Amino acid sequence: MANDPQWDALLAFTREEVGAPWWGKAITLTLSTSINDDLGIDRDDAVEFMQKFFDRFNVAGMENFPLHRYFGPEGNALLALLLVPMLVVAFVSFVLRRKPGNLLPRKPTLTLGMLLDAIRVGRWDTKAIERARKPRI
Repeated sequence: MANDPQWDALLAFTREEVGAPWWGKAITLTLSTSINDDLGIDRDDAVEFMQKFFDRFNVAGMENFPLHRYFGPEGNALLALLLVPMLVVAFVSFVLRRKPGNLLPRKPTLTLGMLLDAIRVGRWDTKAIERARKPRI
C-alpha cells in the first residue's frame, strides 16, 4: 500500500498504541492483522484503543460500534460458566464417537483493513465493513 497516507497514519497510530513488540518479535502489520488475535488488544484496552481510533481519525458512528461483537467481556466469569457445559458436550460427543465441532461460535475478527475502510468512508457501518472484508471464495 505504497503512498497511501491513510494507511500510513493507521500504521503509525497502531504502532503508537501497541507499543514495543513483545518478546523482541516484530509484528508485520497488514490489512488482515487482527486487533484482538495478532495485536493482543482486548477488554478495557480495546475500549481505549477504539475510542482513540474514532477520535484520531474523526470517524463517525462510535455509538454504533459493537464492541462486544469483536472483543471479549472483562474478566473470565463467562469462560468459567461455559466451561462445564462445553466439557459435558465434549465428553458425550466422545462417548458417542462424534466430533464435537465448534461448541461456541467464533467472534468476527476486527482487522486493520476494517479500520481503514471506516477511515476512508468517515463512519463506522458494521454490515458494510464486514461485507467488504469478507473473504471471497
